[in-house]
Amino acid sequence: MDKISDMPRSNRRGFIGWMSKIGIGAVGTVAGMTATARASHAVEPNWNCCKLALPDLWCPKNASAQYYCPPGYTMKVWTCCSGTAPWQRKYACGECTQGATCGDGPVYCSAGWVVSANRC
Repeated sequence: MDKISDMPRSNRRGFIGWMSKIGIGAVGTVAGMTATARASHAVEPNWNCCKLALPDLWCPKNASAQYYCPPGYTMKVWTCCSGTAPWQRKYACGECTQGATCGDGPVYCSAGWVVSANRC
């Protein structure tokens, strides 16, 4: 191995190809994790303007499609408005709690529905 031509050659194309495959996989993984984080973040403490304690845990509905609470809990309800005129909506927000008010716990589940569309 006295000459440069006698030295073993590295296969840069193979290495670059391998790195590009790893890079594409890593970018795809990061993009998927970011999209998942955004999706879960979008569900956080607000359902519209309600600021529910348990936005991911909705109360059950009866046959009439009305929310209900389990025994020992009562539904505490408040309203809020969201949007700009003429597309404002008034929402009813509710939570099943054992407390005397909305802010008292423990909270079992949350609920929300539109009271009036296009006005508050």
